[in-house]
Amino acid sequence: MSSTEPAIATVRYPTVDGSATYVLREGESAAFGRGEACPIRFGHLPEPDRDLPRIAGRLSALNGRVFVESSGTVGHRALEVITRSKRTQVALGEGFSCNDASFEVLVPGPSRAWSLSISMATSTTEAAEGSAPDGSSETLHIGLSLSARQMIVLLAYYEPIRNGRAEPATHREVATALSYHENTVRKVLYEVWEAMLDRGIPMLDVDDKRVAVVEAARIHGLLRIDD
Repeated sequence: MSSTEPAIATVRYPTVDGSATYVLREGESAAFGRGEACPIRFGHLPEPDRDLPRIAGRLSALNGRVFVESSGTVGHRALEVITRSKRTQVALGEGFSCNDASFEVLVPGPSRAWSLSISMATSTTEAAEGSAPDGSSETLHIGLSLSARQMIVLLAYYEPIRNGRAEPATHREVATALSYHENTVRKVLYEVWEAMLDRGIPMLDVDDKRVAVVEAARIHGLLRIDD
């Protein structure tokens, strides 16, 4: 990641000598845990904490926000995001986007909990909460333009989750519900996935694009539903 990209947040994490910091820049994604591949690495010295996953999760910066993604490896514990007003569990393989100026990510374990303190850059916070040049309130949105058909198909994949099911609809279920061919709905879903990828919208790193697309749309408020 180029150092010319704006700093979105500073991540403070524990070390043997106290703590260290990592600057998260726009468009960057950084894994955290005790593994060598993690830019935000802790719990490996002086003795490795075997309860701490090699990759416990990942932080991504997009449009001035920090997206927290929990590892999807079975056997790992859910992360916790702690703000001034609430505690939110981030289940395995899921993500959470926080808009607070500062918050904490907790990696729990049976013997101890590891804490990451995230502080948003001042300019980022001002941009998110500031005003437009005319003094009116301005809200920043993730830009994703979908066609009517793409939105209809996306909502059809989401419908079972809305009704309490754990996973999105299958390709066959969506095709049946919309009277489309199964290959058609699969193609439209892939179009949405590619659009999200092009816009840099964080998605879960899973093989099933139904899960990746629907969860990203749900987390980032991209589903237009009149409840």
